[in-house]
Amino acid sequence: MFNFLLYLWYKFYLSPKMIEAIGMIRKYEDRLSSITSNKRRNKVMRAVSTEVQTYTNKLRNYMFFQSFTVIIVYMVGLILVLNYITPPYALFPYASILTPPVDGKPEINNLFIYILSFLLFTPLSLRRPKVL
Repeated sequence: MFNFLLYLWYKFYLSPKMIEAIGMIRKYEDRLSSITSNKRRNKVMRAVSTEVQTYTNKLRNYMFFQSFTVIIVYMVGLILVLNYITPPYALFPYASILTPPVDGKPEINNLFIYILSFLLFTPLSLRRPKVL
């Protein structure tokens, strides 16, 4: 549930902002690469360096905000799973360290499932635009 909400937040809010910042950075880089004279290129580079730096900082802030949000949401989810959610245990066919036997049968607890979902879905939650 949390992974899906993070994905929707990224897809419809954060991704368009990141793509816009990347587009502006590329626009300024294309403008600089089209200038052939070194003297003129340096002059234009000094003129647009503040704008390029602004958009670069925006992009870094969006990426930081995305990573920070993933950590906060997973911590809140971990607290909810540990304290308030007690689903029935799932039976597992083989006993291992992670599946302690309960009533003689190996079972997976909700903490194990939550950690596994964290490992599986974090790459989806930390996606970056394909234009990078």
